[in-house]
Amino acid sequence: MSKFIKTLLALAAGFALVGTSISAANAVPATNLTYAQFSQTDGYKQFLANSAIGASYLANQSGVEIVLDMSMTTGEVTQPLANVSVSATKTQSKISMVVEGKTLSIYYTDGHAYSIMSTYKDISRTTNLSKVLERLPGNSTKMVKMTDLPQGFESFAPSEIFSPTSDTRDKLLTSQYKDLLNMFQFSEVTISTNPTNETFTDYEWDMSFSVLGMTSLVHAKYTLDANSIPLVGSMNSSVTGLGQTVTTATLVTTTIKNDLVNELPDLTSTIDEAQITQMSHKITAEGKSRSKANAIVKRAKELAKKARAKLSGKQLREAAKALKYTVSKIANGVRLTATVSKVKGSLCLVAGGGKTTISTC
Repeated sequence: MSKFIKTLLALAAGFALVGTSISAANAVPATNLTYAQFSQTDGYKQFLANSAIGASYLANQSGVEIVLDMSMTTGEVTQPLANVSVSATKTQSKISMVVEGKTLSIYYTDGHAYSIMSTYKDISRTTNLSKVLERLPGNSTKMVKMTDLPQGFESFAPSEIFSPTSDTRDKLLTSQYKDLLNMFQFSEVTISTNPTNETFTDYEWDMSFSVLGMTSLVHAKYTLDANSIPLVGSMNSSVTGLGQTVTTATLVTTTIKNDLVNELPDLTSTIDEAQITQMSHKITAEGKSRSKANAIVKRAKELAKKARAKLSGKQLREAAKALKYTVSKIANGVRLTATVSKVKGSLCLVAGGGKTTISTC
C-alpha cells in the first residue's frame, strides 16, 4: 500500500470519528491562540463536553452510517481523493473505501475482519503476497479471514464507533494530530443555533499557519443534533504557496439507523491470514539462506575441480564446513535453515550429474 493511501486512511478514520470535513477557506481568519490556549477556551470545552454526550448517546444505539468524501482542487481542476462509507452495528461493520481508483472493502463480524483477496493485496503488509499465493494454490479467490481490522481501519471496529466515551476523539486530537495542530493558530469557537433546525447547534472555528512562504487557512464547522451527534461536519482548508493555491474538501455525514442490517458476502470460503503470514515468513526465511547456498555451490565447484572429481554431496558438505555454515546432512547434499518470526525456512542443495540443484525443502 502506498504512503498516500495510508495517510488517507488515517485522515479518514480521524475525520469520520470526530465528524469533520474539509473544503476551501476564503479569507485569512482572526487566529491568535495556540492549540494549548484554544483547547482551554469555553467554546471548545463545551464542544468536547457535548461530543462526550453524543458518544454516550451513540453507545446506546443499534446502528449508524458514516460517509466521508474527500476531494482536492488545484487551480480549476477538482479531483476526488477518497470516499469512505461505514455501516456499523454493535457486532458488525462494513467498510467501503474508494481511493486512487481502487475500491477497498472490509467486513467485520463475530470478532474477525474479512476482505476479498484484491482488497487484501492493497492493504496487506505482506510484501511477498504473490509468492505466498503461489505456494498456497486455490486460495487467490477466497476471502481472507483476519484476527482484527487491518492497520488504518481499526477505528471502524464496532467497539470504537460505539465507544461510550469521547476518548477516541480526544486521543485523535491530542496524539495523532498533535504535532500538526501545534503548528496552527486558532480562533475562539463560535456557537450558534443551526439556521435550518433550531434543535441543532453549530460549532465553528478557524485555524491558520504560515511557514517558508506557505500559508494554510482552515475553517471548521460541526453541526450537532439534539442528542449531540455530529450529523454533518465541514472544515475548509486552503494551502497557498509557490504561486498556487490547493484546497481540500471533505464532507462527513453521520446517520443513526437502528434498523440497520449489514449484508455480508459469503464467508464460508476463506483462508486464514495466519496461514498467509506463516508462509510469508517461511519464504523470507528461505531467502535469507540464498546467498549462503550460492557460496557453498561456488566453493564446492572449486573443491571438485581441485580434486578432478565430479561435484557431489561430499564437496557440498566440505564447502559448507570450510565456510563455517551450519547445515544438515541430506542425501547427496546439505540443508540450510533460517528462521523468521519463529518460522523456519530451508533450502536444500543436492548434487547430481556433476551439478547442484538448489530448491526449497
